[in-house]
Amino acid sequence: MKRILNFSSSYWYLNLLQMLEKLAYWCVLLQLPVYIAQKDISGGFHWEQTTKGVIFFWWALFQNLTPLFAGGFSDKFGHKKSIIFAYILIIGGYYLLATQMNFELFLTGIILLGIGSGIFKPSVQGSIAGQLNEKSSSFGWGIYFMLLNVAVFFGPPLSKFLKEISFSMIFWGSISISVLNLLLVMFLPAKNFFNSGIKNSGFMTLKKIFKTLFTPRILWLVLIMSGFSIIYMQFYETLPNFIIDWSDTSGIVKNWNIPEFMLSKSPLGYVISYEWLYNINALIIIIGVSFSSYFLSKYNRNKVLLSGILTATIGLTFCGASTSGLFLIFGIIVYSLGEMITNPKYADILGSMAGESDKGLFMSYLNISLAIGLGFGSLLGSYLYKIWSEKAYLALNYLHDFFPDVQNANSSNALIRLGERTGLNPEELNVFLWNTYSPWRIWVPFLLIGLISVIGMVFYNRKYFNKK
Repeated sequence: MKRILNFSSSYWYLNLLQMLEKLAYWCVLLQLPVYIAQKDISGGFHWEQTTKGVIFFWWALFQNLTPLFAGGFSDKFGHKKSIIFAYILIIGGYYLLATQMNFELFLTGIILLGIGSGIFKPSVQGSIAGQLNEKSSSFGWGIYFMLLNVAVFFGPPLSKFLKEISFSMIFWGSISISVLNLLLVMFLPAKNFFNSGIKNSGFMTLKKIFKTLFTPRILWLVLIMSGFSIIYMQFYETLPNFIIDWSDTSGIVKNWNIPEFMLSKSPLGYVISYEWLYNINALIIIIGVSFSSYFLSKYNRNKVLLSGILTATIGLTFCGASTSGLFLIFGIIVYSLGEMITNPKYADILGSMAGESDKGLFMSYLNISLAIGLGFGSLLGSYLYKIWSEKAYLALNYLHDFFPDVQNANSSNALIRLGERTGLNPEELNVFLWNTYSPWRIWVPFLLIGLISVIGMVFYNRKYFNKK
């Protein structure tokens, strides 16, 4: 308790800003993969999985490359001004997502949201880092990620409530939260934000960004962490589609008496809403992240990071290894433990490397690995999901191969048509397509990517931290 009370009021206010931003962001992120590409829901676009991949690619690129520039310039011009400008872009982005059905305009909204988020995140993180010192860093970042996941925990029920009104209400809800956050930023004095007082020119700031990034110790860490970012991408943007398509939690609903507000209707019967399944992730991190960060602060930072990547990789693999709801829940738990270790420790390592005037700059490098991992992961994940795992696509392929006489079959009605021709009910059809096409294969490449990152971390630790 004493360590908690030692944090400044500015530290807690900045965390509040980050929590509200995360709540708005999470409401949209949780529904977007389904809204864009899920074929068997009403009100969505029903676009291709590869189209979803392109949208998430540009979102990842702008959201995570922008901090490469924004972090350094936030240090130079002040974080409060940067955050206000960021929120103007974020609100504009959410508005386009709420009102546009055209691909180009929808993508424009995604890009505005990405740029705004890319400016906001390193500005707030840099200000938070400025409130911490060597002794408080590990615990401080643990508290930060705990509070972040408090926002994530409230995101699913809010997102589900808004979705049941209409998909557009999700975006309007996020606009409302963002406007509130903008007002809070404007009322907080600029002195409460970290401000390095650097007087370098814009050219000198850019030069410092690139010079520091391409330092081998930084560059190799960023590249290695890109592997974890690919795993992270699949958990949040591919797994929702996989859960709706394949995971059967109807038995858990019957045996455990799950409350109705946590359920959704599916062809398999009543199942646990995927929004609430993701709350397992948030709850674990809320409960455990501050304690694990405090406990693990005694150990080698890079070895801790390595164990987190490995745990998350194993967890993601379990999530999709079976149609069983128990396998899914176990995988989510294991993945969450890995994420709980990895994210705060990565921020802790970067913060410990930074000088007092470079906090925002170094926090921006956290997002470079996300740009590489999420950008590449979105394209790879969406392509592999379409050809290996999308149930509607596989059902349509089976109809074309074995029942070519079926008329007017498309991805939206393929499961119904296949059920009519085979005489299988939805549960039997789920098992039949699973056994025929092995959609679990999609997780194998990501298991290998995670293991490569773990091996890379072993060599990185030996080279740069062998004495620690």
